[in-house]
Amino acid sequence: MTERILSIELSLEEGNLLLIALAECPFKTVFELIGKLNQQAHHHFAGAADRSGQKPFTFTEQEAGLAIEALGKLPYEHVHQLLSSLKKQMKCQLQSESDQPVKPSNTYAGS
Repeated sequence: MTERILSIELSLEEGNLLLIALAECPFKTVFELIGKLNQQAHHHFAGAADRSGQKPFTFTEQEAGLAIEALGKLPYEHVHQLLSSLKKQMKCQLQSESDQPVKPSNTYAGS
């Protein structure tokens, strides 16, 4: 079973705050996510005249959980708006996905 992919809208400022939070975590648990976020930020914001607004960043469910966990370790007054936004976006995407009807399979459990 593949892990679901979430598209989370982040501003450049929110992305930087997330990177600060991830930098406080053990390197071996976050280095892939930090690289992935940097690559996506470069794609969205490098060379862009307008760096305001939010852009879509992709996360697996596990990566989103790691991001929320990392943000939870920073002072509340710095991260509460971003945490609230992340949780709301994740809930909306995961809920809408679970509302989709299950497509019948042409394969049998024994095949």
